[in-house]
Amino acid sequence: MKHIIGHKNPDTDTICSAIAYQNFLIKQNTEAQAFALGELNKETQFILDEFGVQAPKQISELPQGAEIILLDHNEEKQSIDNINDLDIVEIIDHHKIKLETDKPISIYIKPLGSSCSIIAEKYFNEVVEISQVIASILIAGIISDTLFFRSPTTTAIDKKLVEKLNEIAKISDLEKFSLEMFNAKSDLGDISTEKLIKLDYKIFNFDGDDYGIGVMETTNKNFALDKKDEILEKLKEIKKTDNLMGVFFVVIDILEEKSWTLCSGNEENELFTKLFKAEEQEGTLFVDKLVSRKKQIVPTFEKHFKQQ
Repeated sequence: MKHIIGHKNPDTDTICSAIAYQNFLIKQNTEAQAFALGELNKETQFILDEFGVQAPKQISELPQGAEIILLDHNEEKQSIDNINDLDIVEIIDHHKIKLETDKPISIYIKPLGSSCSIIAEKYFNEVVEISQVIASILIAGIISDTLFFRSPTTTAIDKKLVEKLNEIAKISDLEKFSLEMFNAKSDLGDISTEKLIKLDYKIFNFDGDDYGIGVMETTNKNFALDKKDEILEKLKEIKKTDNLMGVFFVVIDILEEKSWTLCSGNEENELFTKLFKAEEQEGTLFVDKLVSRKKQIVPTFEKHFKQQ
């Protein structure tokens, strides 16, 4: 059986693309199952509830030698805990390649706005029937990862795919649906500070050192900014306990396309201010139009460290 694995701290795109790819493979007479490497966020749960889809089973490891498909990621630190004991047979992603394999495998990488876009293309290109439910969750994944086309990661292909998928899904008002998704994501209730930071959190290696970067895409930025002192203390704690060079937490206002960043120390503050020309704003680092970790934040860090 093929085990479809998205990244840790799963977001809507990684879950919806995994479910849709499971369905695609089964229709191709391949036994497959999607899994989640962590608890679903409220946006993802809202979508699955909306369309009556069962959430993937949550796991942290698989039996030695199990065949896995890495979806929406390809970095070891973002993947399943015992990845080195498993047999990677395929990678499907829209990020740059970092992982090495010990044998030739199927790799499908495309610079689109979401992994759901890639899976949707596979359905259309290989003329595999798409149900209304699968079309709906593919649309949701594209909307989520592109911030409903506000993110600089958005391509013309993503927009065209949503249009084509919605001929099947028949979502009457995509703008309204996107706001319902984003509001669900922003409703975090009494979530703990560490869980807030790590809801959408990845570790990146820059020039041999590990950095944690968490993002909070929201329609209610004050939920996080009102507790910035608690977040700052937790960032320092995470930096120490996880043996990181630095941790950054970026609060992104989806509708205003602005961001406010909190850092784990003075050196990180100075670095972020320098790289992004950030403006100090009530104890945060404000940057206009900085909304994408993949397209804007990580590449800027990588360029900086390569020049050192």
